Amino acid sequence: ALAYGIYKQDLPNPEEKPRNVVFVDIGHSSYQVSIASFNKGKLKVLATAFDPYLGGRNFDEVLVEYFCEDFKNRFKLNVKDNPRALLRLYQECEKLKKLMSANSSDLPLNI
Repeated sequence: ALAYGIYKQDLPNPEEKPRNVVFVDIGHSSYQVSIASFNKGKLKVLATAFDPYLGGRNFDEVLVEYFCEDFKNRFKLNVKDNPRALLRLYQECEKLKKLMSANSSDLPLNI
């Protein structure tokens, strides 16, 4: 938030209504959300929340479970029986998650 306030050039003047900004940081195992208001030369943190048990890995796990069920239904294949295949599925689901965050079109899962 501090870097945003320092480098952002179009912030409102101190006498104007501040600009409220939400910052979301989703890490591998946790996430944090902060809301801050900005004027030129002024930063005020309005709220912050943190969950140490929810992160990107949870999204990966949901994708892996979805594809495990899909493969079981379509191909009669239990990916969880093969540790190497399961690890590969986790890696590809993590890649897919990152692609999904930047794209809205259909995306392939390549295994």
